[in-house]
Amino acid sequence: MSNSDSLDVIKAQQTSVTDFSHLRDKVQQLIEASTAFETRRVYSCQLNKFFTWCNSTGLQSSLPVKSEILAAYIAQMAENKMSCSTLEQTLAAITALHRANNLASPTESLLIKKIVKGFKREHGTAPHKKDAATVDIIRYLLNSIPQDNSPKHVRDRAIIALGFAGAFRRSELCALNIENLKWTFRDNQEILIIEVLKSKTDQEAHGMLKAIFPSYDKSISPLSLLKNWLSICNISSGALFRRILRGGQITNQRLTSQSIRLIIKATASVAGLSLNLSAHSLRSGFVTTAIRQGKTERSIMNQTGHKSVQVLREYFQREDAIEDNAAQNLM
Repeated sequence: MSNSDSLDVIKAQQTSVTDFSHLRDKVQQLIEASTAFETRRVYSCQLNKFFTWCNSTGLQSSLPVKSEILAAYIAQMAENKMSCSTLEQTLAAITALHRANNLASPTESLLIKKIVKGFKREHGTAPHKKDAATVDIIRYLLNSIPQDNSPKHVRDRAIIALGFAGAFRRSELCALNIENLKWTFRDNQEILIIEVLKSKTDQEAHGMLKAIFPSYDKSISPLSLLKNWLSICNISSGALFRRILRGGQITNQRLTSQSIRLIIKATASVAGLSLNLSAHSLRSGFVTTAIRQGKTERSIMNQTGHKSVQVLREYFQREDAIEDNAAQNLM
């Protein structure tokens, strides 16, 4: 091959590389999309806390993180009585950071494994579950919201009723679009079919369908309350639940998961309930109510999207040791 031919090959290779430069942003976007937004947010938060601590104590904060430094941080977390879930988040974040940089993670060292085991033995407790918002609680919450046509009140009633009836996660609720709603008619009643494009356990967006049925009591009927919201906001596309300004103006901004959580907590406060409720209470409340009403596990999983019966059963909250106990009337 002559020098001129070699030069042509080099130029062709350079041109080929240049041609792909416009895809760099897309490559980065796909890499970020491989991890859920909420996971990235939590990891970022825990890493920020870790490296801030390193800097404040004068310890090395560069990668790879030394096992001794991470061990000291875990000991500090134990001193601060941090929870096991916070520890797990921190370890997962540090592991992910090292993998992203093709480095060995200190979380795999024997020292860290031993100190984590000790942490869990000393501080391990059962997770503090939020109370389940059963149907009676949902009714109480909805009735505590002023029964007027204020956009915020109408929206909040729709969120609570729909969140319960659909056993939604808060991330699923805030991701809903008008385009995901399909109305149908069967057995002499109007039914709403909602397409959930992606969820916590469906990161590859295979999607699932949820059916929302009417209630005889229109004051708590998810369909009636949702229709009222759609009529008030007068939107035909885009985000279903949106931010509302103080003056009642409905914006184009989609509500966040945090917004959904605050709506539930604020409503519970106004209702005067001392229960520890959160957005997740709607989902667990659906499961608890359905089980108490004798619904089959399969029918419940059709709505919740659970793939495991064992995980589903963890959502059911017994009132006390007496409820659903095989020892009753045994002798």
